[in-house]
Amino acid sequence: MVLRVDRYFFHLLATACLSAAITQDVRAADVAYPLKSAPLIQIPQSWAGLYVGGQLGYGTDAVGWRNLGVSSLFSPPNSLTRDRGGGVTGGGQIGYNFQFNRLVLGAEGSVSAAGFDRSFTSPYFPATDVWSSKLTWLGTATGRIGYSLDNWLPYIKGGLAAGNVDTSMVNSATGAFSQSSAVHAGWTLGGGVEVKIAPKVSLGLEFMHTDLGRKNDIGGAQPGTGTTESYGVTARSNSFMARFNYLFGH
Repeated sequence: MVLRVDRYFFHLLATACLSAAITQDVRAADVAYPLKSAPLIQIPQSWAGLYVGGQLGYGTDAVGWRNLGVSSLFSPPNSLTRDRGGGVTGGGQIGYNFQFNRLVLGAEGSVSAAGFDRSFTSPYFPATDVWSSKLTWLGTATGRIGYSLDNWLPYIKGGLAAGNVDTSMVNSATGAFSQSSAVHAGWTLGGGVEVKIAPKVSLGLEFMHTDLGRKNDIGGAQPGTGTTESYGVTARSNSFMARFNYLFGH
C-alpha cells in the first residue's frame, strides 16, 4: 500500500513539473524581442549637374612695363617700371560637376568685367609724363576638384585665363603718346568653398591668382619725334569673389 502511494505521489510530481516547464516555454514564446534595424547608409549631398551663377568682389593687379627699344622718350632702354592698381570686379560663371561618392570633379568658365586701373606720374619724367594701365575684363576656363562635406564643398581650381589690358603713356609738354589695348593669355589658380542654403542654391567665397604673361603691347613711331617706342607688358591679378550659384542637378 505504501509503495502504491509513493508511486502515485511520484507520478503527480512528475506531471506537475512537466506542466510547469511547458507553461514557461509558451510564455517565453509570447515575449516580443526587438528586431535589429538595418544599418543606415549615409548618402552624401549631391553637387552633380549643371550650375550657373554670378560673382562680385574686389581685386588688385600688378603691371610691368619693359622698354624693349632704343628710345628713351618715356623711360631708359631696358628699364622695368611697375604699376599696381585695384578695383571692383564682377561677372558670371557656368559649370558642370560630376560626383563620385564625396569626390566632386567639374569644369567651369567665367567672364568678369574689371576696373583694375590706375594713372601715375612717371618716375623718370614726373613733370610732364603720365602712365596708366587698366585690366578691363578677365575670362577663365578651369577645372575644379572638390570634396563634398554634405552642404559644404571646399575646392581648388585652375586652368587658362585671358584678359584685356589697356596701357598708355602721355607727354603733356610735346603731345607725344604711346598706347595699346591688347588681349593677354595666361593661367589662373585658386580655390574656395561653397555652402548650400537650399537644395539648389549655394553661396561661396573664392580667391584666384591670375598671370596673363608678357606681350609686346606698345610699339611704333611716336608722333613728331621720329623715335620708336616698344614695350613688353606683363599683367598679374589677385581677386576675392563672393559667388552665387543655382544648381540644375539632383
